[in-house]
Amino acid sequence: MSLPDIFDKVKKGVFHLVFMDATERRLGSGSAFAACGYLITNHHVFMGPAGSRVWIRREGDTTTKQGLLLSYNEFSKRLKSGSERNQFDFAILDIPELVNQKDTFQFSLKTGSDKRIGERVAFLGFPFDHLNLTCHTGIISSFYLSDPATVIQLDASVNASNSGGPLIDQNTGEAIGIVTRKATGLTKQFDALRETLKKNITTMRAASSGVRVSIGGVDQMGALIASQSQMLGTLDEIERQANVGIGYAFSIKHLMNDNIIHSMLHK
Repeated sequence: MSLPDIFDKVKKGVFHLVFMDATERRLGSGSAFAACGYLITNHHVFMGPAGSRVWIRREGDTTTKQGLLLSYNEFSKRLKSGSERNQFDFAILDIPELVNQKDTFQFSLKTGSDKRIGERVAFLGFPFDHLNLTCHTGIISSFYLSDPATVIQLDASVNASNSGGPLIDQNTGEAIGIVTRKATGLTKQFDALRETLKKNITTMRAASSGVRVSIGGVDQMGALIASQSQMLGTLDEIERQANVGIGYAFSIKHLMNDNIIHSMLHK
């Protein structure tokens, strides 16, 4: 089967997790896919901003009246099992309202133990701020252990928000991995700076709660918060440009070994 045919076959099984504030301003996003009657994503994607709302959508859903909109509190209750980021980085969510719809495609899982370096693979997801589902291809450039996970290194254009999407065998459409992150060459520095800016914004918002310091008619704390937010946006743009076309996925075998998925596979 050709890759375009596989894409058409499986696209209804890929979901977009969009974290928003009360005004529907986007705070972050990731990808997910249906398998064994559950929604699968990265654990670090699941751990979205506390207090946010989570819009779970598929391509074609354009408003929050489509798909499913949950408070983060309700979303967090849907977690059935998982493994933290420094382990195997997956989350298993019970979202029957979407996953059990008749047209939802359920991905088959395959360990990928027969895959070799140099073989072509594909991955699906919703990178950047796009609402459209994308398909990217590349090759397996390496397998290695990153205690304790088996990592599949990709020579492919993995981008922000691809995390949680399925890495697939482009000949069969079977999921052999979960895309977990990209590399830029400055990944750790970008992450550290982003966290610093976010903490600055949170601290300044807390400090300015109920207090307004105005000089010359200018809200000084508001201006500082705006400048930090602008720097955060600029950092995102710089990181996009710094993408070196390297990404990583964790082997699907870790998910398959989870008690819930294992029991579903061996019914």
